[in-house]
Amino acid sequence: MPSQSSPPVALPGLPKKPMHHLAAADLPRALERCHRLLDKLLQHEDGWVFAKPVDTHSLELRDYLSVIAEPMDLGTVSRRLELRRYPNLLCFAKDVRRTFSNAMTYNNKGDDVYESAAKLSRIFESGWASILAALPSPPPVAVRRARLKDELPRLPVDLQGKAVVIMKDIGGWIQEVDGRVEVDFDKADEATLDKLEWLLALATIRKVTIVSIWSPYGSDLGSIILQCLVAILSKAIIFIAMLFSVL
Repeated sequence: MPSQSSPPVALPGLPKKPMHHLAAADLPRALERCHRLLDKLLQHEDGWVFAKPVDTHSLELRDYLSVIAEPMDLGTVSRRLELRRYPNLLCFAKDVRRTFSNAMTYNNKGDDVYESAAKLSRIFESGWASILAALPSPPPVAVRRARLKDELPRLPVDLQGKAVVIMKDIGGWIQEVDGRVEVDFDKADEATLDKLEWLLALATIRKVTIVSIWSPYGSDLGSIILQCLVAILSKAIIFIAMLFSVL
């Protein structure tokens, strides 16, 4: 039965430094901390309650979806985190909090599910505060713009394309007559800088993933195999392009 009390609020006392910014090099470490915190919640004796979406059919909770507008569970959060679906750490925290907030909204205080959600919520907030405390303070906007101007041209082509789309949305994309593309970073506000820096973070994550895959086989062998894969993929792309041109 849904609770008649108002939804719980986030615990106070969190660090006041900006939380949306994180340098690309720092992101893998921060994500690993989020993974460890999420694993701690799932491995808790009450974690199983929130590991899967609420089965409204089996539990005969006919009014659940009318009370809870945005269902969420820790299993879904784990998959999103694993697939790098979160553009920043705040989105991760928002989904974890929504999981417990939903449980405390639908159930009455004193119910087992409510109390379990409250207990795990306290564990999360404590761990989340530690993660935030370890984050570096954001550099000045001018420094962020200069860094992006230097590093974006070195991104993989697909990520460069995403950067162009982001800049087009704010009117900061310039197409020169000779076909050369330039970007006006002075038009990029902090929200846009966040999106562009996320692209740098994705590139870093890709490198970390590749290294973690090949390192057991030795750096030399891994490098050779990786070069072969790149060559094969390049030829495949050329072949597909030729095929489409013929068609």
